[in-house]
Amino acid sequence: MLLFQAILGAILGSFLFASYSRKQTGANIYRPARSYCDHCAETIAWYDLVPIISYLVLRGRCRWCGFKIPRASLYCEIFFGSLLLCWQPTFLRTGYVIIGGLLFFMAVSDARHFNYPATYGYWLMLCTATVYTLFRPHHFIFIFIFICWLILQVYEPKLVWLGSGDLDIFLCLVVLLGLTPFAWLLLLSSFLALIAGQLLKQHRLPFIPFIAVGYLVVLFFI
Repeated sequence: MLLFQAILGAILGSFLFASYSRKQTGANIYRPARSYCDHCAETIAWYDLVPIISYLVLRGRCRWCGFKIPRASLYCEIFFGSLLLCWQPTFLRTGYVIIGGLLFFMAVSDARHFNYPATYGYWLMLCTATVYTLFRPHHFIFIFIFICWLILQVYEPKLVWLGSGDLDIFLCLVVLLGLTPFAWLLLLSSFLALIAGQLLKQHRLPFIPFIAVGYLVVLFFI
């Protein structure tokens, strides 16, 4: 069952990233129905569409023109394959998976542009509020965090080490997960970002990709 979930997740990730890429380039999401190379427009054969394996076999390049396939497509397949391993046939777990998917595409946008579309943030807030309202015990912390979020919409703190969009995500995740799992997520994502910063010798890194990885790891234990 777990193997089936992982395969299904990788296939889903491949489809979602292809749709996301077409939308970003202004292409039609539905036509043509078959996947094609963004550079030479050659239709991709079915045997080159096997999630993860095809990318590794082709060494991340188009079979026809040698154009480099974005690594994000491989990361998406791996992420969603791992994400669906955390899925169980309950509304709560389904909500967790949907939020994980949103975080991934927010991470892709953050990695490319150091921001993400506001629509993604609104969907994240809506999903978080729905999960909390239906499945979480209500505490005053929710009201407090909601007030903090409203304040942030009026006054955006200028933090050189953290973006205002990251704060919105943190507020959503502490409501969704609770204090202890969120603390582990924050610790893990910060640790990974610190290691990446040292290895890449960069002082500024997109932080949402590390949040997404931390969320995925924490999801295995809650």
